[in-house]
Amino acid sequence: MNFGTVLITGCGGDIGLTLARIVREVGVAERLIGCDIDSDHGGPAFFDACELVPRADEAGYFAAIERIISNYNIDLIIPMSEAEIHQLHCAGRLEEVAGVPVLAANPLAVKIGLDKYATFERFAANGIPVPWTKIVGEDPPVSLPCILKPRRGQGSKGICLVGTPEEVDVLTRERANDLWQELLLPEEAEHTCGVFRSSKGETRIVVLHRQLKTGTTVAARVVDPSPFKNLLHDVADELSLRGAINVQLRVTAAGPRIFEINPRFSSTVGFRHKIGFQDFIWSLQDKCGADIAPYNPPKIGTRIFRVPEEVVRV
Repeated sequence: MNFGTVLITGCGGDIGLTLARIVREVGVAERLIGCDIDSDHGGPAFFDACELVPRADEAGYFAAIERIISNYNIDLIIPMSEAEIHQLHCAGRLEEVAGVPVLAANPLAVKIGLDKYATFERFAANGIPVPWTKIVGEDPPVSLPCILKPRRGQGSKGICLVGTPEEVDVLTRERANDLWQELLLPEEAEHTCGVFRSSKGETRIVVLHRQLKTGTTVAARVVDPSPFKNLLHDVADELSLRGAINVQLRVTAAGPRIFEINPRFSSTVGFRHKIGFQDFIWSLQDKCGADIAPYNPPKIGTRIFRVPEEVVRV
């Protein structure tokens, strides 16, 4: 399996750099091109070339991507940022751009996963356990304390704890159309779940009990996926999943509650790859119609840690 020349967007971010390392390690491309809205990053240490592009919501974004496709004879595009995936979906270009295939989850998974309120509505209506969620400016919080979070966006950006009616009043004026969401406790019971489903319907899952620092997973432990299996298969069914997604949940006194879906490769894609849950490679294999490599689940209790890495550019 070799894709020739591959373009990874968001090449200066942690996920783009992780995918670049995996591509180099596995050897699934002859050339690796990156692009980003910034040029001051470590990408050139991992890519054959890095191009500067406008923000995904700017008018020149698609023209810049098409220019890169033409200049480098790109064979596959792998979008990394949610902003880019959102624009590709809205433009009806999630499957291909200028005739070049795009590696992404299926459109329904992307549509639902990028909108946290749509995630809540769809899952709640179909019996999948989720925290209560209300739109700021339309309804008040059900109870306090609660979480305030953006309706769209990734990671911990814009998330805060709201504890008083006075805070609710201020934030209702400042954060209209964002979301109030139930505070799920305990905080230390947060899990990140990799879910992959092939075009032939084979579903694979891995569940990691994670430790967070400033919104980033810094360590994780593999847990028994059995208690989560039916729930995660229900999620895949509800999204008619094809490809890889990341499911975020907390295990509360009432059981697991799903609070977010990331319809993309997540920041733990490198963690998962190292322990054998290689959803990125499986997605590439599935994209080109190849058989999916066998999966040997990691040993329960396996620990993974994120460590810094220095990169020098001359």
